[in-house]
Amino acid sequence: MSTFNPLPLLSPHLPTLLISTIFFYCIQIASHKITPKIFKKYEEFDKRTKIGWASHTVSMVHAILVIPLSIKCLSSTLLKEDPIFGYDSFVGHVFAFSSGYFLWDTLDSIFNSTIGFVIHGAACLAVFIFSFRPFLAGFGAPFLLWELSTPLLNIHWFMDKAGLSTKYPTFFLINALMFMLTFFLARIVYGGANSLIFFKTMWIERNRIPLHLHIIYCSGNLALNALNWLWFSKMLQKMLLRLQGDKKPIKPILQVKKGEGEKEPLLEKSNDNNAINEEEEEEEGSLTLPANPPSPIIEKRDHEEL
Repeated sequence: MSTFNPLPLLSPHLPTLLISTIFFYCIQIASHKITPKIFKKYEEFDKRTKIGWASHTVSMVHAILVIPLSIKCLSSTLLKEDPIFGYDSFVGHVFAFSSGYFLWDTLDSIFNSTIGFVIHGAACLAVFIFSFRPFLAGFGAPFLLWELSTPLLNIHWFMDKAGLSTKYPTFFLINALMFMLTFFLARIVYGGANSLIFFKTMWIERNRIPLHLHIIYCSGNLALNALNWLWFSKMLQKMLLRLQGDKKPIKPILQVKKGEGEKEPLLEKSNDNNAINEEEEEEEGSLTLPANPPSPIIEKRDHEEL
């Protein structure tokens, strides 16, 4: 009597997943050990900022490594022939690598962040784990390329915390503008185009895919694309106000993740720590942009079996 295995293709990739998880934990530990030797100001950081620094370091390493790997995955002929139920061993290793990162992110968020980021990490982990069904493996790599904007976002955060935003204001502004451009091209243009291909493919294969999976994955894709448009519109609004020389105090519109749920304004630098703390307390429910933005594939909260 055979036993049901919901993830028949996962076992060959388990070593990659486990090694990846350990690797990212090592990066986190190394950040706590090495950063104080590089930035003297690091010792002045509070606990939350130190945790956030390590988290952004791990996020940066994952993005730098997974971007070229994802680009290579795009050339898979096996997944081009069948992006829904196809399978490619190399692509599987890349997804296992990112799954290790999302596993680390989920566990790290449990101890150092809010429930929203815990759900985000677990949902992304579930989506990429279920690609070993296999299911939708052909769309994983294109949407991992949303990470193209992550390094620039992390540079913005590091410069702000290290006090380099005021020392190198021109570079700080250029980086912010480059982040917005990359965000637009990677998430709005490229991500939007791949979403259209996704919807077209799901429609063509509608007879092979259960209705509930159509609803879950398609609605999730729409929701996350809508969030990208919302985030970009907020960033654009903030940048236009600054270029127009608006002197009125503006509350943070778009924020980035820090350790233990702390939030920091994007494209805004303030020396008034008390004012920031007050705004953080008032804006608990405001829109946040995580350092590791969510995959456009649906965040599957209930880990449902295919």
